[in-house]
Amino acid sequence: MNFLSPAQEKATRLALQKRYKAVAFDIDGTLTPFGRWIIPHSLRQTLLDLPKNIPLAFCTGRSFDHIKGKLAHITEKAKDEEAERSRWSVLAENGGACYEYHPRKKDHELFYEVPWPTHRITQEAMEAFIKDKYGWHCIIVIRDHSLVIRFPDWFYLFPRTTRIISRHTAASLRTLFEKMGQGGHFLIQDSGIGCLIIPSESGKGKAVARWAEHLKIPLKDVLVIGDQPLKGENDEEFLNGHFGTAFTVGHQSHNTFPLPVLDDRGRKLKGPKGTEYLLKKLF
Repeated sequence: MNFLSPAQEKATRLALQKRYKAVAFDIDGTLTPFGRWIIPHSLRQTLLDLPKNIPLAFCTGRSFDHIKGKLAHITEKAKDEEAERSRWSVLAENGGACYEYHPRKKDHELFYEVPWPTHRITQEAMEAFIKDKYGWHCIIVIRDHSLVIRFPDWFYLFPRTTRIISRHTAASLRTLFEKMGQGGHFLIQDSGIGCLIIPSESGKGKAVARWAEHLKIPLKDVLVIGDQPLKGENDEEFLNGHFGTAFTVGHQSHNTFPLPVLDDRGRKLKGPKGTEYLLKKLF
């Protein structure tokens, strides 16, 4: 069996016996194959088949507008599209903006946000500073609650190279922010396809805690699934085991959490296949 330790084996056994009251999903590499944008048909059906009393959430570094398409992709196949849409929350921009659905308004509305700390540095000033340091290969996108660094489109023809460049760019930015005296005020996270800069009060794990509190659900009864738990990666906080019961369908850290997803032969399952297998096993 592919466990790191007896402690992880025991934690996995207990986790598979729990009755979860809510589920939060990372998207890229968890619901969709890494670098692709479509949720596989069988996983989409599995999401629709989950018990209807269980709230669900996208927990992602992407913007809310981007997630609208993913949500429509799932709910358009539901027997009751409005009911399915109502149970999905969106924890966008790595916890900077959290939305819930209001059936009466037929739209999602903000229930929590972490404003950008303009008293520290404005997004425009940060953009100018990074452009001056990194030049042409960093394309900077300013969002309401975060700042995104991506690369020219042709970079993404070479996924493995892009991951390496993304990781090194994030590490370099962290060093730069420490020299600027901003290291304690912002987090730089590597998504594998770019970098996300967020206020230190943001974070996927913190967003899950706020979501659970908003739903009046014990945090221990929340299942979280992601794929990037290593230090500096996009799901590091999300999957550290402090914000619900965490499973990984990607990288495995050296800690007990996140727990691996193993098939009946004890082999690790990754990506959407791992997510689908875990959901079917639990629900």
